[in-house]
Order: sequence, then C-alpha cells, then structure tokens
Amino acid sequence: MKINLQLTVAALCLSLGISAQTGKIALKNQSVQTLNANTTIPQRNCGTQIPSAAWDAWFNQKVEEFKAANPNYKAQQVNYTIPVVFHVIHSGQAVGVGFNISQAQVNDQVNILNADYAGTGLNNGNVPAVFASLKANCNISFCLAQKNPSGVTLVEPGIDRINSVSNGWTTSGYTQAYVDGTIKPATIWDPTRYLNIWALDLGSGLLGYATFPGGTGLTGLSGPFGTATTDGVVILNKSIGSVGTATSNAPYHKGRTTTHEVGHWLGLRHIWGDGTCLTDYCNDTPTAQQSNFGCPTHPYKVGTCTGNTTGEMFMNFMDYTDDLCMYMFTTDQRTRMQTTMANGTYRMLLTTSASTLCTLSAATPTANFTMNTSGCTNSAVVTNNTTNGTPVPTYVWSANPSGGVTFNPSNTATSPSINFTTPGSYSITVAATNSVGANSNTKVITINTCTTATICNDTLTNVTA
Repeated sequence: MKINLQLTVAALCLSLGISAQTGKIALKNQSVQTLNANTTIPQRNCGTQIPSAAWDAWFNQKVEEFKAANPNYKAQQVNYTIPVVFHVIHSGQAVGVGFNISQAQVNDQVNILNADYAGTGLNNGNVPAVFASLKANCNISFCLAQKNPSGVTLVEPGIDRINSVSNGWTTSGYTQAYVDGTIKPATIWDPTRYLNIWALDLGSGLLGYATFPGGTGLTGLSGPFGTATTDGVVILNKSIGSVGTATSNAPYHKGRTTTHEVGHWLGLRHIWGDGTCLTDYCNDTPTAQQSNFGCPTHPYKVGTCTGNTTGEMFMNFMDYTDDLCMYMFTTDQRTRMQTTMANGTYRMLLTTSASTLCTLSAATPTANFTMNTSGCTNSAVVTNNTTNGTPVPTYVWSANPSGGVTFNPSNTATSPSINFTTPGSYSITVAATNSVGANSNTKVITINTCTTATICNDTLTNVTA
C-alpha cells in the first residue's frame, strides 16, 4: 500500500507503483476533522494500482480452503507470533534525533501493533454498537527480534541502524523506486524469519507502503507481492509509534500507519475494494463508496452503496481515516490474515522463527569489538561493539596507557569513538557485564602523527606575445 501526501489540495492525488498497494493520504499539519455525510473533503483523482485478478483469485481460493479445513475458524484461531526488525535508516543523527528514531519509539509501535491486532487498541471502545460483534482479536502478535540473522544478540532489540551516508546513498526524500531498488536489497533480513520494516524519510509526502503475500509454489501471477529482496513494510519514520518524532506528525501520529500497512502485508484489501462500491472480499465490512478521511460521524453514507444499511465502517484499519479514528479489524479480515499466515511464502515460518529470535536464555557476555589497527592523533577511531550476552550487558571501555585518550560520548557507551592526542601503541579493552557474569576483550592499535599534505594555490597566467 502506498500512502501519499500532497500539500496542494487542488492537486491531491494518490499515485501507486507496480509493487505497492494504495494507502491513506496524510495532509500535513491538518487537525482532526469531524465529518458527516454532507461534508466535502479533498478528492484524490489518480488511479490506484491494485493486486491482479489472478492474485485475488488465488488468495480467495486459499481463504475458502482455510475455512473448509477449519470448520470452527470463527470460534478458534491459531495464535501466531511474528518477529520484527526495524531497519532505521538515518544520516548520522544521534539516536532519538530526527531520522534516527529511538528504541522507545520502536517499542511503542510494537505495543500499538499488538493492541490493534488483539482488538484492544486506542479508542476501540468507540466501535458503534452495530459493528461491535464484528470486532476481532486477530490472534496475531508481534515481538522485537533479539538476534540478527547471524545469531548475534542485538544491542537494541528489533533495531538495525543503518547510516545512509556510510553506504553512499542519498540521505532523505526517498522514492519507492530507490527504496525497492537500492535500500531494501542491501539491508533486508531473511523474510522467512523476520517481518522487515524500514523506517526512513520517504519523499513526496508518502507515509508508507507494503508488499502483499505470495504463496508457496505460486506461478504465473503478476505482483505486487513481496520477493526475497523486497518483502516487508516501509514507513515514514515520524509515523512510527506515538512518541518521539511521531508527536509532530498529527493526524498520523498514533502508529496506525504501520497497523494499516501490516494489514496489507497480511493480505487485506481496502474496505472500498479500490474502486467505487467494490469488494474487499470480506462479507462483514459494509460496502463502501470510496476511501474516507478525517473523522466521520457514524452512521456515515448509509445506502450510498446498494445494500449498505449500517453506514460505512470508516473506523476500520483498512480505510484512510485519521489515526485516532481507526480502531478495528473484523472477523472476516482475521480469516484472511490467518490464511496468509498459513500459506504465505514469507509468512508461514515466522512463528517458528519467533521461538528462537524473540526469546533468549540468560547468558554470560562474550565481549568482542572491531576497530582499525592503526589511526592518527586527534582523529576519531570508530569502534563496533559485537558483544553477545543476555540480558544485554553494560560496558566500560579503557585504554592502556590512558593518558591523552578520550571516549566519546563516554567510556560507558556501547560503541564509542576514541581520540588520541599522543602517538604510540595502545591496548583498548571493553568490559561487558550483566546479571549472569562478566567478560572482557582487548585489542591493540598503533597511533601515528599524521601530516596533512600542503595545498599550493598558484595562479597560472597565460601570456600571449
């Protein structure tokens, strides 16, 4: 799904790529609106790229097979757990500043996902009585991955921080083509083991987009489902969670962009069927004329589509309303998501992975780090801490000799940079400690006095006789 924000109201338009679905449009700095059926709202007049008819036919067949194999599916569902990694793409900001969102903001988003998919999220008590019996616990939960694909314990659970400058990428205003063609292939973790979520600075007002699930053995069907190098969800970093940088992104500031996009990743269509009064293949979501925005008042658009006697379910997570005004999935949507988890190539093994990726046994730290073996005086030496240990250890860095050596921001940081004022040979040690035990590791670096080449600025004059 692609979420598009245009600042010029007269030109508001949702544009979609071949590998993305449509999504809600964010109007920057727009306050929450209360709408009724007579309210005029900005219209989006661009076409929407939707899943192919072949994909719909295949997936709907899988839903029917799921129902046939699980006659009690409405009363009893399998519980699934999905390990998540957030690839936080930044351009060198300190953690918690700008693009480099904090652990607290990531944690908050996962808490929001868990509540929304359990039917207990923010404002869920506002579901109109006529829809109350349809509100679903989807039996899907999310956990922050504790290990990377190599089995190394993550210093920050569920977070893979990536510096765009170090990778030679552009640093902001990313297009979908750039993300899919450059960032995703270089950073994706095995999508059969992780739900990959990229948190970055999307350009052109995009809030996010996702890939639909493909099925094992599925052939001959065109996209837009995910592949080994693209599968996952992309979210504007300040739409992640409801704290930190998200507080400046109203009315899309309560983490529901991710809830909506993960819904697409789990096989859900928009409630209006990406057309006028079309189907989303869920019988319990009333037929909707089109996408809804702001915060309508129930009942809304009763009878606008033939057969709709209840009004539209604008509070469904798969509509385009403001974050505060979407707060439910339905039982038929749950069935589609359960079908995805049972059949999707990059979905069906995730719960098995969660048992090893999200739960760690207590372990004594094994201290380790990397740094260059030589450096220059008064020039920062970068360290990369690769220590394992559960719980996550605390660290103390030291140098021998210690004179003229400083650790920035401090010698208790996870991976500080080190500055030396005097040439010589130094032993650098990291001591890692947790509740189980302690361990240390030492490496040697040679520091030299490095000279800077003199630049001569000569003026050459061409004198013609």
